[in-house]
Amino acid sequence: MKRTNIEIIITSISKLIPLSIREEEVLRNNLTAKKIKANEIIHSEGNICDFEAFIKKGILRTYYTIDGNERILNFFEENQWISDFKSFTLQEPSKITIQAIEDCELVLIKNSQMKLLSQQISNWDLLGKLFFKKLFIQNFNHLESLLISSPEERYADLLKNRTALINRIPQYFIAQYIGVQPESLSRIRKRIVAKVTS
Repeated sequence: MKRTNIEIIITSISKLIPLSIREEEVLRNNLTAKKIKANEIIHSEGNICDFEAFIKKGILRTYYTIDGNERILNFFEENQWISDFKSFTLQEPSKITIQAIEDCELVLIKNSQMKLLSQQISNWDLLGKLFFKKLFIQNFNHLESLLISSPEERYADLLKNRTALINRIPQYFIAQYIGVQPESLSRIRKRIVAKVTS
């Protein structure tokens, strides 16, 4: 029998913290499966982000809009969590937008359900600490890359660590992400290919 996305995420969480049968049922009753289409915006800047979402299938992006121009913060793919975690945690208006790049299958936890999960699942707060520790390291590495790496180095890092992702994302999004124009990205790609083949 094919397992639902909710059952898959429960299994994933149970590998990080022990869950009793009762706690699994609590989770099951507080997770929501959601499908969204490519290009659909699931969260807009100016609103309070009221969910965290586990990505079972698809790719999404988070981006700022500055003076009418989009600046991509990051890409999120299968088996990752996505949200505006600052807005979600502090319950303040968000500065980012979240948009699907491909058709996606998500499993959502609403902010209103977090307190109940914390009360009824004994190790839920430990899961949160593990999650935010990993998120902090990811965000720090990304910020460090923006500050000290050249666009070519950032693209090379994507190529090394997220190769499959590059083949699924429009090149103009990748150019936005590393901070160059699409024509500059083409030149960067040619230089990297030349280094590899020389």
